[in-house]
Amino acid sequence: MSYPKPLLQDLSLKELKDASDFSKEVCEIIAELSGVKIIFEGAKSPGKQLLKCLDRAGRTYDQYTGYLTLVKKESYYRPQSKVALLIANEKYEHLSTLVTPSIDCESLGKSLRELGFITVLVNNTKSGILKEILIKTLQLIPESSYCFLIYAGHGCELINTKCLLSTDCPSENIEFNHCVTENWLLRESAKCKPELCVLIMDMCRINLDRQSNPQIYSAIPNLEEYTIHSNLLISYSTQSSSAAYECVLIEKEETIGVASYSLDSADVVRGGVSQYVDALCSRLNENDVDISLMLDRVHGDVENSIKPQRPIKVQCGVSKRFLSDLVKGDTKELWSILRGALEKYNEHCTVSM
Repeated sequence: MSYPKPLLQDLSLKELKDASDFSKEVCEIIAELSGVKIIFEGAKSPGKQLLKCLDRAGRTYDQYTGYLTLVKKESYYRPQSKVALLIANEKYEHLSTLVTPSIDCESLGKSLRELGFITVLVNNTKSGILKEILIKTLQLIPESSYCFLIYAGHGCELINTKCLLSTDCPSENIEFNHCVTENWLLRESAKCKPELCVLIMDMCRINLDRQSNPQIYSAIPNLEEYTIHSNLLISYSTQSSSAAYECVLIEKEETIGVASYSLDSADVVRGGVSQYVDALCSRLNENDVDISLMLDRVHGDVENSIKPQRPIKVQCGVSKRFLSDLVKGDTKELWSILRGALEKYNEHCTVSM
């Protein structure tokens, strides 16, 4: 096995000279990106001190050049905070049980925390409780923050309205109190005036049958209205009237295989992941790519997955924003506030940083 060279051995003379000219402010940003604590007070050459500390901490040449890319990018922006809401519904009372939503959200949450996000993981809720948790969380997110929302679970569509289905949703005669609509999510998230809002809906978009669901269709005129505050990206893991797939590891005849599968009661499930989240997690660490371009690449990966699936992206606002952008506010303080506010929902909700 080959190991990367120490950073100082890999840098050219020009790169060493360039680093020696770095300002203290640039060095502090690079140190924060690297996760290495460095005190630059009184340093004659903050850049030289930075390189020595990065070298001792085992940071590689590729990591160092990645930090420089982030610092030098023209669109560098510092949001007030970064909060991700990850919603996973899989244990349904009347609909089929799903395997991967919690696994997907936990994996994605871990990756987002590495990028500096506070994560709020919400599991298996009815629509009323979910709305309470989301309202309390969104009310506490400061203005000019990055807000990342993802839903993994059963979903549906009626006309052009996308709906997240709660765990008590019936198989027929569905009503709006069994759902959280996309309109509601966009309306509530806009209230905290985020600099960037990313909404991902990893769910099926099968159109509800009008005859077996008359009440929800009759209530369409009462749909929520919403506005867009700033940069908004919406991603649907599949197109209208189509299914979204999860790949499940199943023990069958003493073997474990990967397949999109209809579970049998005798199956022993060893894990799994949705096609969309699998592609998303593999791209999150691409720090040189803004979120819009990253989602384009994710969608290309999903189209080449095991089962045919074509995601769709909707974008409002043209400012380039990166999930790795550093925050201006106090992340630990906000995490503590969110934990306190959501303490009564501990059965369904976990706040992490």
